[in-house]
Amino acid sequence: MRSLFAFGRRRFTVGGLVVAAWGVVRELVNARPAGAQGGVQMQKQGGMQMQKSGATQKSVPGASAPFRAKVKSFDVSGGSKPGDTVTLKLTIETTGGGTKNVPWVISRDNDVVIKADTKPNVAGGTTFDVSTTWTATTGAHDFYGEVDPQNTLGEPSSQRGDNISARTTRVFSDWPRWLAAAKTGAKTAVSRWQAQAMLVGITINGPVATGGRVHGPDIGGAIHDALTGAGMPGSLASQFGHAVNDTWRAWTDTIRVPGLPWYPAFAAFPGPQAPPMPNVPTPLAGLAQDPGKLAPGALASRIRANIGAAKDWPGAGGIDGYANWFSASILAWIPICQITNVMGKGRIPSFAPPYVPVGPVVAGDNIAAPGHFTANAVPWLP
Repeated sequence: MRSLFAFGRRRFTVGGLVVAAWGVVRELVNARPAGAQGGVQMQKQGGMQMQKSGATQKSVPGASAPFRAKVKSFDVSGGSKPGDTVTLKLTIETTGGGTKNVPWVISRDNDVVIKADTKPNVAGGTTFDVSTTWTATTGAHDFYGEVDPQNTLGEPSSQRGDNISARTTRVFSDWPRWLAAAKTGAKTAVSRWQAQAMLVGITINGPVATGGRVHGPDIGGAIHDALTGAGMPGSLASQFGHAVNDTWRAWTDTIRVPGLPWYPAFAAFPGPQAPPMPNVPTPLAGLAQDPGKLAPGALASRIRANIGAAKDWPGAGGIDGYANWFSASILAWIPICQITNVMGKGRIPSFAPPYVPVGPVVAGDNIAAPGHFTANAVPWLP
């Protein structure tokens, strides 16, 4: 009985200790401040167990992604020739959270700003368009759009590769109009040339005239003026005019008098000095020359070589038609143009009356005066 009582006391004592220890743990857990980390943690796994845990972190909801803006697309539409209206549209896409003001700019060529502005109060996850117009000028132009060019949104440089669009190149030209103007200019220029051109330096011996050369005004100036009047840039018009003039001079520089009996009276003139007398009218085709210099292929090649990149602009294929027109018109004029009023003169060294009452002109020449090519106008083709 005594030993049973002793055994019961021992069981009571162990049980009491367990209960007391559990109470202490509960008091400690209840006494922890709110939000405290670490401490004692109880876990029941097949029995009562005490475990000391490591530090734990309170769960934080995921934050919104940073606000970003990028180019989604860029479009150039409308217009084909100088003076036309061109529409430029930039589509911008935003991502992330919040609302921001989004700056943008549309430019051309070497950072020439066409329009810059700011779209206010743009929310993340938005797509919007901005646009402007531009009046086309002659030549090739590059266009592009950019979002937030000064990086006011504070994006990392590694993420700014999509803030600017690819460049779009457009060419604006009006070759049909320009070539029509070049025809008008050529008609004016050749008409002026006819009025002012002359043969100079002819040698006269007896009745025969030999050699000489053509002296006349430039024909490129009138073509330049007609082209600029039609809207072609001055430098381009100048190069076009030079090409036509160079072809014209390449031909006229070959013209010579090939020993023609232009002055019959000079074979035996009754005096010491033969006064100025006009030549026998002769077709231009009767003079020595190289009409091959007027070949349309040669003229077209000169024009293209002079105008550079403009030879590839839309409509420039018409240059061949212009060269054919010019060449055919002049070649049709050469047989009908009459060379007139070339006033020859000269001394008669052998004149010695009464024994030698007449004699031939020796080493005579002609008077340099305009009007030798005016007899007939050029029959310009349509």
